[in-house]
Amino acid sequence: MLTRRGLALIGVAAVAFAMAVSFGARTLNAVVAPLVVAIGVGYVQAKRLDPADLDVSVPSYGFRDETTTATLAFSASDPFAGRVALDVDDGLRVDPDAVETTVGETTVEFDVRLVDRGEQRVGPVRVVASDVFGLFTRTFTHRIRETVLVFPRVHEVATPAAITALNEDGLVVDDREFDQLREYERGDPLRDVHWKSSAKQPDGDLLVREFQPESERPELEVVAEADGGRVDDVADAAASIGLALLDAGFAVGLTTPGGRVGPADDDHQRTQLLTLLARMETGDVHDAELQRANVVVRGAADSDTAEVRIGDVASTFDEFAASEDAVADESSVQRRVRTTESGDPTSAASDGGEPR
Repeated sequence: MLTRRGLALIGVAAVAFAMAVSFGARTLNAVVAPLVVAIGVGYVQAKRLDPADLDVSVPSYGFRDETTTATLAFSASDPFAGRVALDVDDGLRVDPDAVETTVGETTVEFDVRLVDRGEQRVGPVRVVASDVFGLFTRTFTHRIRETVLVFPRVHEVATPAAITALNEDGLVVDDREFDQLREYERGDPLRDVHWKSSAKQPDGDLLVREFQPESERPELEVVAEADGGRVDDVADAAASIGLALLDAGFAVGLTTPGGRVGPADDDHQRTQLLTLLARMETGDVHDAELQRANVVVRGAADSDTAEVRIGDVASTFDEFAASEDAVADESSVQRRVRTTESGDPTSAASDGGEPR
């Protein structure tokens, strides 16, 4: 395809040819011939261009409102100038729109903002190649399809307050046999912290309850449901509370209108919960699931925030969230998800839980 520069050059050549006819062959050789040669060389070069090999690298998952990087690695035996553009789903935003580069042993990076939850596609890649003079172009389309699973946003949560609320309502049955109190050690579940005894410590150290071995962790059931327009708020709140309770040492199960993940506290449970919530849609869960739930997170159409219900006590998710300083560092929560997972973090929960 001719570029604007190519069209302009052909126009100039045509005018020069007409003038050369009037002023003699010497003018024809001096002006028209170089233009014709340039057009011919450009056409032949563009015609002989071959598409470059392409390897695309995109993170398999991320959190809503994060910005990640898509890396395009080109390999071509005969480098050429080109304009590279990356197409993405409507739930993603890419910056810049296109990159001008020399396509050869080249790596091009695009910033991809994760706007909407769920599975979002990256690709195809379009390369508009041009000859050395910029007169002709050829478009190569690499029909790659990479998928990014976008998790909900995860906020810091005031875990001790949540645990206290659960205990006060009698929703946590802890039948482990108490052994002794000892000083807190890194990695101890926060639910085992004895807050009253810790408050009496003069140096502010935490004390945790130690139990007899071979005790199972208490199970908690979380239910998340939402009316239209509130599903993102509910997914964010349920993810934040679920991960906080996992960090506190509970075995957490989750039910949404679209599926269920049974209670567990292993390394992959975070990804299981997040995957189910990434695919959560508007709807209600069955009454039986609501009745067995310890924590219900719901978003009504007429509410500005998600409601969190523990037993008969309801509050907003904002009352569960920590201070503004802690919420501002919510990326630290998301980093913990990455550091506790090995291999492909979405492989353990690719189906989004058990279908209902």
